[in-house]
Amino acid sequence: MSIDHHYGNNLQQQQALLSELRSACPNGADAWQLAPIDQLHTGGLQASLHLRDTLAACLASQPAPRILDAGSGAGGLLRLLAQLPGSDVTGLDLCHNLNRLSLALCQLYRPPRCVTQVSGDAHCMPFASDHFDAIVLQHSLLNMPNPDQALDECLRVLKPGGHLVLHELVQGTAPAQMQFPVPWAQGPEQSHLHSPATLVAQLQARGFQIRTTTDLTASTLAWRQRQDSRPATATRSQTLRLTPALILGPDFPLMFANLLHNLRHGAVGVMQYLACKPE
Repeated sequence: MSIDHHYGNNLQQQQALLSELRSACPNGADAWQLAPIDQLHTGGLQASLHLRDTLAACLASQPAPRILDAGSGAGGLLRLLAQLPGSDVTGLDLCHNLNRLSLALCQLYRPPRCVTQVSGDAHCMPFASDHFDAIVLQHSLLNMPNPDQALDECLRVLKPGGHLVLHELVQGTAPAQMQFPVPWAQGPEQSHLHSPATLVAQLQARGFQIRTTTDLTASTLAWRQRQDSRPATATRSQTLRLTPALILGPDFPLMFANLLHNLRHGAVGVMQYLACKPE
């Protein structure tokens, strides 16, 4: 199964969903309401807010930063990045159906400025060299069979001194404990996890200067356990019938259960890296 099929095959009822959202939220939906379909990475919306704030601190002195979200999916992080003052934000994703959904959700979410959504492959980015002030990858490398090539492209399209932020699932200390399916892959042929040491070596081999390395595995496990322990009270999103199944299909409960197993048993970890392209 292709990555495009994995993420885009369950979006056939997209127009009906958007119609319902427009009727239920005539003044626009907020980030919390859309989170069940556009914040499917570990850590949920809070993780994206943290990434936005990390980039805000990095770009505070730049009046009009250009930002690329590589592997932007349904655009949850993309719309948060558009809140940064003066920002020019672009999303890149291989799945055209997800890109269409992202643009439609922008009409509901109404970010403070327009975003650009591009269908394309991060292994061969359709952008000029030295173009972006910052690039963020949130759970993107795990679907890329050639991360070296993707990181080469990040280096190429970043301006000198530009920032690269990775929020990625990585191979844990006990990879043999891995269970599938998971939210990013039906089986091992779709999953491309690398050890933290490998990612650091790949960044350093390209000359990236690593500023911070943060292990988020314990906090992500706590987040996933809290999800399971929440009371089954109706939320606004549930009232609007927003569930991860709209993106991941009917197997999503098993995917999320396997994610919890994999975190508990050391099959996967979660890391965040902040790096810079040399001046």
